[in-house]
Formats: sequence, structure tokens, C-alpha cells
Amino acid sequence: MAKLKSASPYVLMTLASLPFLFLYAWLIMNSFSKQVSFGLIPEELTLKNWRFLWSPIPWGLARTSIWTVLLNTILYASGVAVLQALVCTLAAYALSRMEFRGKTLILGLQMLLRAFPGVLLLIGTFFVLLHLRLLYTIPGVVLARMSMEIPYGVWIMKGFFDGVPWDIEWAALVDGCSRFQAWRKILFPLVIPGLLAIGLFAFLAGWEDFIFAYILLPGQTQVLSVLIQGLIATEVMDYGLLAAMSLFYVAPAMIFFLLAQRALTKVTIAGVRP
Repeated sequence: MAKLKSASPYVLMTLASLPFLFLYAWLIMNSFSKQVSFGLIPEELTLKNWRFLWSPIPWGLARTSIWTVLLNTILYASGVAVLQALVCTLAAYALSRMEFRGKTLILGLQMLLRAFPGVLLLIGTFFVLLHLRLLYTIPGVVLARMSMEIPYGVWIMKGFFDGVPWDIEWAALVDGCSRFQAWRKILFPLVIPGLLAIGLFAFLAGWEDFIFAYILLPGQTQVLSVLIQGLIATEVMDYGLLAAMSLFYVAPAMIFFLLAQRALTKVTIAGVRP
């Protein structure tokens, strides 16, 4: 009976995952199928749907290379991840270790900003980037998207810094380390799991983002999400090509998540190494 109770959560999760696994299997099969099939076994196998890997994609009046779009997407998602990790780590350290006026207000505002979807701030973001002359550039849209993820990242990293005992930092300060040296040599290695976690979340947020990239980037600087939307919006839709490109779009994010999932399991223990 005890074994049955312990196994029941896994059984429920497996059953809940079956529809998603079926859809992914259907996507894979149709990406290699000559005609769209509603079954899991394609009628005729072909590599024609994957022709975008070695030839340009007819898209509007231009012929777009998938590798150029992939590079833009990687730069966008990586920029969001790196900047968020840097900003959130420094901000969370200050909120965790320092006492200053307005600290509680700042923490409350972080949660309040998280409650508003980024779409509501899109018009304001547009004019801010226009004033800074960063509109229609990858650095500009990276800053815009990264700012939407800061509140969540700051709270996660603050939990990791709160989990590191004060005695460790005080010992480093007594031994002659400056505040920055104590942060870099002592605290930073202890919060690396949290840093990887918020970096992963930020990378996935940039990778899957559509609305910011669609509005704030010009027509020639496209990312994969906008490219797939362009294929859907065509009058004659090539479902096989769409299935292959969708799989190409999803695969890197899934691989990245699987490689970094060990870091995600350490989020609940506040950054202290087991």
C-alpha cells in the first residue's frame, strides 16, 4: 500500500503528460511526412520539409536564411539571460545584506511590477527606447525584455543570498576582504545554482518571446518566433514546413532545459550546497 501511494504522483504526472507527448510525436512525424497525416505513422517519408536547413526560406519579398534568424534568436535570448543574471545578482545582494531607507518599499514594488503583464507596458517601452535611440535594435529589445524578468529574478536570488549564513561573510571581511571581494570569492560560488536558474528562465523568456520582438525589431532583424508567425500568416500554408520549423524552434529550448534542470532542483534550498 505504501509503494502504491508513493508511486501514485508519478502515475498521475505520466497520464497528464500523455497528451503533450502525443502532440510532440505528431509534430515529429509530420515534419518528415510528405502530406499532413492525423495519425502517428506518416504515409510517405521525405526530407523536403527540412529544406530550410540548406536553402533560403521564401518569406515575403526576401529569401531568409534560417541560420541568420537562429543567430538573432540566440543573441536575443542570451543577452536577456546575461543581463538579468548580472542585474539580479547585484540587486539581490544589496537587498539581502544591506539596510537602507525604502528597502521594504522596493521589495513590494518588485512584486507589484510582476503582477502586470509586459504587454501593458509596451507603449511606454516603445517611447523609452525611441528616446534612447535603441528602438528597432537587438540591444534595445534585450533591455526591454530583461526589465520584465527582473522582479522574479531578484526575489529568487535574494532567497539564495538569505540562505548563506552571515558568519561566512563576516569571516571573509575580518580576514581582510573588501565587500566586493567577499561577494566575488565567498558568496558568488554559493549562489551559482540560483544564478543558473534565473539565467535559464531568462533565456527561455527571450527564446519564446514574440510580442516584444514583433513590435520592437525591424522587419530585417527577425527571430524564430516571428518567422514562424510569418509562415502561419501566409495565404497558402505549408504544414509540413511549419511542423519542421516548429520542431527546430522547440528543440534547443528543451535541450537547454534538460541540461540545466539539476540547477533548478536547488532553487528550493536557498542556494546552500547539499
